Amino acid sequence: MKSFAYLLRVLKLARPYRVRLVLGIACGFLAGLTNPMLLGSVKLVVDTVFPTPGTPSLAEQVQQMASSRLVGADVKAAPALLSQLQQGTNEFSRFLWSQIPSERQQWLAATNITPTQMRDGLAFFLDTTLTNGPFYQPQRFTAVSLSAEARRLIAQNPRGDDLTRLNRLLLQAAYPQALAQPKSAFTRGLVLRVVPVLQQIGPHSSRWFTLLVICTIPLAMLLRGLTSYLNIYLMNWVSIRAIMDLRERLFAHLLALSAAFFNRMSTGELMSRFTEVQILQGTISNSLVVIIRDPITVFSLLAYLVALQPRLTLVAIVVFPITLIPFVVYARKVRKTSSAMYAQYADMGKLLHETFTGYRVVKAYNLEHKMVEEFRRTSRTAIGFFMGMLRSAELPGPLIEFFGALGVTAFFIYLALYATGPTPGDLLSFVGGIFLMYAPIKNILKLHAQLEQANAASAFLFDLLETKTTVPEPAQPKPLKAVGVPLHFDNVSFAYGEKPVLADFTLTVHPGQLVALVGSSGAGKTTVTSLLLRFYDPTQGVIRIGDTDIREVTTADLRSQVAVVTQETILFNDTIRANVALGRPGATDADIEAAVRGAHAWEFVADKPQGLDTIVGEKGVNLSGGQRQRLAIARAILKQAPILLLDEATSALDTGSERAVQAALDDLMKGCTTLCIAHRLSTIHHADVIVVMDQGRIVETGTHSELIQRGGTYQKLYEMQFRK
Repeated sequence: MKSFAYLLRVLKLARPYRVRLVLGIACGFLAGLTNPMLLGSVKLVVDTVFPTPGTPSLAEQVQQMASSRLVGADVKAAPALLSQLQQGTNEFSRFLWSQIPSERQQWLAATNITPTQMRDGLAFFLDTTLTNGPFYQPQRFTAVSLSAEARRLIAQNPRGDDLTRLNRLLLQAAYPQALAQPKSAFTRGLVLRVVPVLQQIGPHSSRWFTLLVICTIPLAMLLRGLTSYLNIYLMNWVSIRAIMDLRERLFAHLLALSAAFFNRMSTGELMSRFTEVQILQGTISNSLVVIIRDPITVFSLLAYLVALQPRLTLVAIVVFPITLIPFVVYARKVRKTSSAMYAQYADMGKLLHETFTGYRVVKAYNLEHKMVEEFRRTSRTAIGFFMGMLRSAELPGPLIEFFGALGVTAFFIYLALYATGPTPGDLLSFVGGIFLMYAPIKNILKLHAQLEQANAASAFLFDLLETKTTVPEPAQPKPLKAVGVPLHFDNVSFAYGEKPVLADFTLTVHPGQLVALVGSSGAGKTTVTSLLLRFYDPTQGVIRIGDTDIREVTTADLRSQVAVVTQETILFNDTIRANVALGRPGATDADIEAAVRGAHAWEFVADKPQGLDTIVGEKGVNLSGGQRQRLAIARAILKQAPILLLDEATSALDTGSERAVQAALDDLMKGCTTLCIAHRLSTIHHADVIVVMDQGRIVETGTHSELIQRGGTYQKLYEMQFRK
């Protein structure tokens, strides 16, 4: 039940495509019904081309039905009618039985013919007597109530068509239940339309009639193939778009989560989980096809076989549950092995990401062999789980085929030893129906395993979708105006889990000021900027821009008014132009060039053969550290944000690069309210306010000269950097 509940959950993703989904379901329903149609066509062809001695051919039955219009006889009344004829319960029954050839009497008396065959055979044999001469003799109908029309025709001593009509009325009067006419208006209308067409079929056209019957096989196959194709096409169309929507929704949801989520999740594992969405697409598309088409196929074939050979089919239905034992035994293992397999794939993705991103360390410390062995171990473990899942999913199929073959063998033994008289068409249709049921039954039994596999693959994805961000958007956001207003940190406290990082942090940054945060590693400097950008929300206190609490504005509005330059510059594997344009999407080439020049980066950009169209490589690997940093500054210049955050923007640069970058930063900070984190104290001598932090608290504030004269923590940090 969990698997089907999960499938319903996935189907909710298909709501935007419900028209094609309904069409696909309808085509699957029709595709399931075409199998008994195909078997019926085969039976008609075989019985027409290879008629059984003693039985009327299809053409003869159609012609006789057309001439006599004795249609709609009750199937249930056929055995009673046959009994009356065989026992000769009255003079008329003895007369009719004598008109039937002896070989056809034997065929009717066979124990293995179906009620439908019995009814149709009797109707045909009775119809053949309609034109053989008069039925009426007074002693034959002493106990029969004749209609007024019949009595009128008797008085006229009819011949030709009138005699045939009288004989038909006498038959219906003698056996009113077995030879009853259709009662519904629909059936009567159908007879009136079909019979004139059937009357055109005569002995001279039997060859064309046979060809017409033979052509029903390709027509049935065409209908079967067309409906199956449309079912598969439409279901895959719906599933691949539903899964695409799921992938996009998941990607957007992850980007909306707070930084705390990414701190505890492995990037490699997240990337691996995204590949599982593709696996999910194949499983779901196949399941949607199977769950509609194959059950209809099985039930329609069962109904056809019950009508054809009810006793044998019922025996097969009783024996069938035995074939489910392997499925029950192995199905429990599928989900467990699937979950373990996907966990191993996630570990493999994490290992790949860490190895490729940290290849310098791997090579520098000769860790290639260690990483290869770890990858080999993870791969082999995943293969073991995959093969276990494959065994659990595939073994029931061959076992079901084996049991089915035993059933077919028993069927032939029954035919050889006990049964007599089945037509070649009956035999071929029954065996064909049994074999046609193998594939859909296997698919249905494998469906549970496939759904369990998909559930295991996507359980983590749905858990991710249900993950709530710790930085919620406001229900009624306020507009934010950050130009010319101060920044306020009022008694802000924050902790990563149970580890406190900031405690009662209170600071005001006035418009246009440069405030520098200094202190040892772990003092909480970067956390201050992360809280201002709302990567996290403080556990206590308030951060305000002007008079507005930043939790009352949207994160997009907040971050659009803050420019960031960090020590670790992130450049995407794209052109210089595209990376700089991230600062302001839609910026003109002139604006981009002006920003690059303002960042003192135009000199090295102009030296590149492609200029602004130069590909920087993954994370800007084709550029030096100073060049990457200046492009990050160009991005910030282009953004033209009123608030600027500098997080150790020059700490990793050499002296020459630092001077170029610092000159660009000085130009960038003009007119901005700037919060700067610095390890190199030489870069913040000119800061308006220097805030010294220690263990999440502010211990000193002042200008560079004031703090040096005070002789406190800042003076000690300064001496440590500049002591000779």
